[in-house]
Amino acid sequence: MDFANAINSKARICLIGNSKLSQIVHSLIGEFESVAQITIIDNIFNDAVRAARDLIDRQQVDIFVSAGANAFYLHDTLPVPVLGLRVSSADLIQATMTAHRISSRILLLTYERQKTNLDVLKVFHDIEIQHCTYATAEEIKEIFHRRRDEGYGVVVGSSYACDLAEQWGMESVLIYSRESCRNLLRKAVRLSGEHKRRRQLMAMSQFLLDQNPHPAVLANLDGTAIAWNAATVQQLPQLARRQRLDAVLDRKLLQEPRFHSERVFLGERLGALSKQPFDVDGQTVGYLYAFTPSPVAKPQDDRRRLVFRSERMAEVENLLAVYGATAGTVLLHGETGTGKELAARYIHAAGANAGGPFVALNCSAVPAELFESELFGYADGAFTSARSGGRSGLLESANRGSFFMDEINSLPLAQQAKLLRVLQEREVTPVGSRQPIALDLRFITACNVDLIEEVRAGRFREDLYYRISTFAIRMPPLRERPEDIAELTSYMVHREVARYVADVDAQALVAGIVPVFRRYHWPGNVRQLENIVERLVVSHRLYRSCEAILAALPRIAPELYALDADAAVGDGHLQQVEQEAITRALDLFGGNRTRAAEYLGISQTTLWRRLKLRGKH
Repeated sequence: MDFANAINSKARICLIGNSKLSQIVHSLIGEFESVAQITIIDNIFNDAVRAARDLIDRQQVDIFVSAGANAFYLHDTLPVPVLGLRVSSADLIQATMTAHRISSRILLLTYERQKTNLDVLKVFHDIEIQHCTYATAEEIKEIFHRRRDEGYGVVVGSSYACDLAEQWGMESVLIYSRESCRNLLRKAVRLSGEHKRRRQLMAMSQFLLDQNPHPAVLANLDGTAIAWNAATVQQLPQLARRQRLDAVLDRKLLQEPRFHSERVFLGERLGALSKQPFDVDGQTVGYLYAFTPSPVAKPQDDRRRLVFRSERMAEVENLLAVYGATAGTVLLHGETGTGKELAARYIHAAGANAGGPFVALNCSAVPAELFESELFGYADGAFTSARSGGRSGLLESANRGSFFMDEINSLPLAQQAKLLRVLQEREVTPVGSRQPIALDLRFITACNVDLIEEVRAGRFREDLYYRISTFAIRMPPLRERPEDIAELTSYMVHREVARYVADVDAQALVAGIVPVFRRYHWPGNVRQLENIVERLVVSHRLYRSCEAILAALPRIAPELYALDADAAVGDGHLQQVEQEAITRALDLFGGNRTRAAEYLGISQTTLWRRLKLRGKH
């Protein structure tokens, strides 16, 4: 298969070389003008890899050509084909003859992984040839250091070896000929076309797989997945390339030549699974597994409303409405999982820019070196890997709306200064541009630590603190408003039952779990409550009744009982119990912090902070 589009017909070849080799290839570019676009990068080793990756990222190369150690290094490192220039017998003889005209004592240097037919040099009886191999740049330098005083008059080797020889004041001859370089480029043109056709075939196969909105996996005869679509990644994120399907499917299903079942669990979803043989020339070479999930109701648009019965949350809701109607910056303070983003959306909905976008950013997730480009955007050509045409930053995307910065306390001091300037000037200048962009947006920030303490410790700028805390609202943790647990549980159970189309008696389930929920400390707050409720509703597919779910509750949600077993008063004891729950979660998931945090209903940042606290004690 070949789409044969004229615009893409030329091979895009990049030579990674230096000095003499680059000069030869440059002189040949004109000969290949009609069939190839040849780029030359005059670099070696790490610098060469960086330059090559930049071309790959910009999708401006089909194949690389190089020679000597460079070729092997690039081949081992890059995901794009690398064609190495070989040392032919003819080149070796010709280089030796040329070197002999300079001196009868020749130092021949070649890379240790590069095949060299030294037998052809036996015809030279009046020449002393010392052949040395090297594995690294340091080794070849050591060879020069050892051999420079032994009377060798000329060096034969790669372009890099020739450059080193000249640095040591020795004559040199390049081991590669112009004809070999010409043949290398011819082969690169041919292989580039073959590689492009293979990529097109793979892309077409992936395109066809992705047209199926449901999970589809192509596997070989022994049950190893070799291709899958985007829906499979969403349904089974743990599926990695070359992983056997018996990790996610019953082995009995894998042994069947073909089947169709209406009730199969794939991950946590129930649905229909079919297996069809894939034949080539009448012979089965693999199988296509297609999964159609059972219908699931779309998440209800509840306008992200707060659910509560307590006076404390009623006061919070009033503050959100009052502060939201102003133009000032609001600071939300509360533990992880207390609903800070939901509160930020309330503020957005109450403001003058409610019809505009709501853009949220977790500050702890943005690397310091990407802070400016992510928030401010960048102009065309601002830096090497910048997208052509530039890119709008998150602040510009939030214009005429609201910009919510969660965990603002995690910003380094350097980024705090840049943010302060934006808040003061109400404008942003993209990286690489001189033209500022005016901002008309509402700033909302949130933190899960005491910012005043951070200011005193020198980790947060005092001027920025007063700039963002015009209005401050504390989101109380769930343990401080236990009267809201029943209301929240009922709301979430009904929502999840509707979302999963689960045949569950919601009222009976709520009545059974609320007493247990009221005794729990809820270190992960509302988010943890939400996670456990979803887990229980999904578990109904296994236990089939509310009574069975309630009987299995210690196994489905053991963290509820881990804390309940040690229920006591006092902040110090609560911390101890909380640490025990974290320890049990880590043990349950083999030390995997990501899964443990998700299980506990807290963020990875919070889990890390709690573990750090445990280390101090």
